[in-house]
Amino acid sequence: MTTRQGSCLCGAIKFSVKGEIRGVGSCHCSKCRKVSGTNGNAVFLTPKDHFEWVLDGDTQAFSFPSGWGVSRCKECGSPLPQSHDGQQYWVPAGLMDDPLETDIKQHIFCASRADWDSESPDARSYDEFPG
Repeated sequence: MTTRQGSCLCGAIKFSVKGEIRGVGSCHCSKCRKVSGTNGNAVFLTPKDHFEWVLDGDTQAFSFPSGWGVSRCKECGSPLPQSHDGQQYWVPAGLMDDPLETDIKQHIFCASRADWDSESPDARSYDEFPG
């Protein structure tokens, strides 16, 4: 069984995910845009028994009365994996250090997508920062 490693930006928190990752979901709701500062959140789900904290640093949890929220590394602010139901973890795909060998399988809350969240035919692509 494949094991992939993930970590926060500063490396204070590390975790591993065992098994196949069946796809990434991208949420475009306004809450995910606010919590990420980007066009949304890209996450995948993994069963609780396939997830393990390797290095568990200091975290800060933020939540609304509805229960929706995010946990972050106290050092660098990276959003962290969470279990909302005790059965599976929601893992931010961008935290993974190893290739996922999958792609985005679904987009949700597309009606809430920001007006600027689209691919312009005039958009340029660069392999690195265009100094």
